[in-house]
Amino acid sequence: MQYTWDPDKAKKVARDHKVKFAKIEDVFRDPFAVEFFDESHSDEDEARFGIIGITAEYGLIYLVFTEINEEALRFITGRKAERWMVNEYEEKRRRI
Repeated sequence: MQYTWDPDKAKKVARDHKVKFAKIEDVFRDPFAVEFFDESHSDEDEARFGIIGITAEYGLIYLVFTEINEEALRFITGRKAERWMVNEYEEKRRRI
């Protein structure tokens, strides 16, 4: 899988949320990750998705992304997980 992002947006996310896109790609390897369609931020031109999962660098994070094609994703924003995200993640871990 190929991961891309807007360099200016990546700088903003790093500044505002203290998360670097290049260091969260491993979220997709977390077997307990919670992935979902982000209906409220999607439109007819772009479907957005969210994933909550563990990364080696930051621990539990939340990443918003879109699919460019079957082989590439574009990261939109990311941040360390909030309480509700931690709860979602832990609930999935208990079920598996």
